[in-house]
Amino acid sequence: FDNGIEGFYKQLPHANFPVLISNYDLSNTQLSKSTQPFKVFKKAGLKIGVFGLGIELKGLVDPKNYGEAQYQDPITKANEAAAVLKNDYKCDLVICLSHLGYRYRDDKVSDQVLAKSTRNIDLIIGGHTHSFMEVPEDVKNLDGKITTINQVGFAGINLGRIDYYFEAYKDKKMKFGTPYLINNKLDS
Repeated sequence: FDNGIEGFYKQLPHANFPVLISNYDLSNTQLSKSTQPFKVFKKAGLKIGVFGLGIELKGLVDPKNYGEAQYQDPITKANEAAAVLKNDYKCDLVICLSHLGYRYRDDKVSDQVLAKSTRNIDLIIGGHTHSFMEVPEDVKNLDGKITTINQVGFAGINLGRIDYYFEAYKDKKMKFGTPYLINNKLDS
């Protein structure tokens, strides 16, 4: 929202991907029909549910830049989106694209707090705090299941890769994660 809602709206025709945001109510803005809370992608016989969460704008962004956009509790909205993706759409993997931040010193909602306070999320790919994690972090969710958190810095300096492997006909998946430092050298 650095360039305001109008600036954001003007950039949408250049995006070749859906804008996913579950915890902003944009119904009273010109973005009302330009975003969606989640999307299901079908790849190699698997259903992958993806939803987005954003940071609280108040106190961070000039109010004139976000106008009538309303921030909603990300934990509540994450639980709602993840439940729909897992239970209604029967997704094999649920991913949260988070711009909440990896962690804070206080109780402010972060990726770590989100992982511990939710259900049905397999992976949180985070941003906002520009944290570089050498290895993804596994956190137990409300059901005692693992939610993996990863964040690889900012500005495309690093890439992260997490591979999930699924066993046919079983509710079992394995994962491996690696960060990649972007430089001007190509591996041969």
